[in-house]
Amino acid sequence: MPPKIVFSREDVIQAAYDIVRAQGLKKLSARKIAVKLKSSTAPVYSQFSSMKELELEVLGKAEELLLQYTRKPYTDRVFLNMGTGYVIFAREHRELFRALFLGKDVSKGVFAEFKDYIRQDMLKDSRFIPMSVPDREALLQQMWIFTHGLAALVCVGLVEDNSDESISAAILDVGTIVVAAALAKMPK
Repeated sequence: MPPKIVFSREDVIQAAYDIVRAQGLKKLSARKIAVKLKSSTAPVYSQFSSMKELELEVLGKAEELLLQYTRKPYTDRVFLNMGTGYVIFAREHRELFRALFLGKDVSKGVFAEFKDYIRQDMLKDSRFIPMSVPDREALLQQMWIFTHGLAALVCVGLVEDNSDESISAAILDVGTIVVAAALAKMPK
């Protein structure tokens, strides 16, 4: 009798992640994970109490990848890099972006957690350190709305020129105006 193959929790998460990355969150099932692992569905249910628990692990892994994109130095401006990385992630990982931000069952927790990371990273830009928290929040909200809209359009293929340079230029054009207005509100 051949030895029993044991799949770790990480093996199951990786298989689920690969499925979501290629086909989308709606296509994730224990059966598809079993096919990918070349096993029964037992590893899924022995490692996770529910598919929802596994989905949250997959979303966490996708969010980690997204953070890598937003922290990459595309330009010499930290805040611009965050937006550029967000949109490039949407272009290069459409199904993961949809799973994180465009699905009807999107967790508000994912939005909140991601925005917390952005808040922390904003403080790496010396222009924003002296800003009051409400002013920084307003700036983040305005740029979030624009950048998320651009990312969603890029994700679904409605932006013709979605090169890194074009994405960065679009965010810079809008961001220059929004950041200048926010900085102008600061006491001198």
